[in-house]
Amino acid sequence: MPSESPAILVIDDDPDIVRAATLLLERNGMRVLGALDPDAAWVRLAEGPVDAILLDLNFARGRTSGEEGFRMLDRLIAADRNAVVVVVTGHSGIAVAVQAMRGGASDFVIKPWSNERLLATVERAVALRRAKLAAAPAPSGEEALLLLGEAPAIEAARRLIARVGPTDAAVLLTGPAGSGKTLAAQLLHRTSPRAERPLVTLDAAVADLAMIEARVAAAEGGTLLIEAVDQLASTLQPELARRLGGLRVLSTSRRDRAGTRAALSDDLRFRLNTVEIDLPALSDRGEDALLLARHFCALYAGRYAQPLRPLTEEAARAIAADAWPDGVHGLRQAIERAVLLGGGEAIDVPTLGLSLPEDTLEPRAIKADLNLGRSEAALISAALKRHAFNVSRAAAELGLTRAALYRRMAKYGL
Repeated sequence: MPSESPAILVIDDDPDIVRAATLLLERNGMRVLGALDPDAAWVRLAEGPVDAILLDLNFARGRTSGEEGFRMLDRLIAADRNAVVVVVTGHSGIAVAVQAMRGGASDFVIKPWSNERLLATVERAVALRRAKLAAAPAPSGEEALLLLGEAPAIEAARRLIARVGPTDAAVLLTGPAGSGKTLAAQLLHRTSPRAERPLVTLDAAVADLAMIEARVAAAEGGTLLIEAVDQLASTLQPELARRLGGLRVLSTSRRDRAGTRAALSDDLRFRLNTVEIDLPALSDRGEDALLLARHFCALYAGRYAQPLRPLTEEAARAIAADAWPDGVHGLRQAIERAVLLGGGEAIDVPTLGLSLPEDTLEPRAIKADLNLGRSEAALISAALKRHAFNVSRAAAELGLTRAALYRRMAKYGL
């Protein structure tokens, strides 16, 4: 299925829960399949692959042990080693959720959920699924996406990963969105003595104390990946630092090293940055964007049984010139979409949804307007048109988060 429309399977015996999740996720551009029990879920899965699974652990009224859910989780992981399962539990089920994560679940959601939290969790699950699939052709790591590239910074990162991967050293990975921080963390874990133990992710931007305790417990003996560590609330930093014994700690930040250090307390910084690896933006990697694009063309042509079509000269120029605000992830999505939907003998610029370099001068053509509201609306409208209404790209150009851009689009009726 096209990458811009993730498919989510919701397995819950409560029709109201399925309906509520469906309304929220479909409103945010996802396709949702519902199943009221495991048997119905297998019927749904037979219809085609999904990007993430929301799994309730109890299917009999009054049950809290999660036995049925654990059996289903085991079967899902056995059927697809790249399956990404988010378990759903009540407030009293934190211990059960931790057990599920040790059994292969990637995350958990507590009922009743916050819509913002559920949406963020599902989006992370979809990203994890796609990262797993992208890395699947190279289980040994030699073809992993981070290792493709000739930029000096990538070569330096490759050397550092090879040296510190087999150790228990804490590693701080810095770099902009889409630079490969999560993939680098996966490679570090995969080459470590703890590779057979769990790799558990903690999103520091939305973490609370209960989440910290659950994630640390689930990662015991394995590796804890703390994403956006620079966004962890200062009041929670001492709590996290005290709990980091008995596991390997990897962390990521979109800030540079100095900014990340400034955002962390002394005790947490001491635990996290034994080794620092800085990953550059794709736009700073020279010819790597083209190298990766051609790799993705071959990868997705094989995966979807499509003919291997070359890039036109204009498409190659557009790829090399694009800022790629979503990094390698954005480039991969663009190529996957072009392989699936494009026709003709070659992949051209319109199929990629890009513009030729000379077309990027359009912002200067916007007429000055002293009305701030109209000026902002015009800038947003122009950015959206330049990026074919790709909200992530437009938001990056404007220096906004996706949520902030969505609010302004609603405000101005765009």
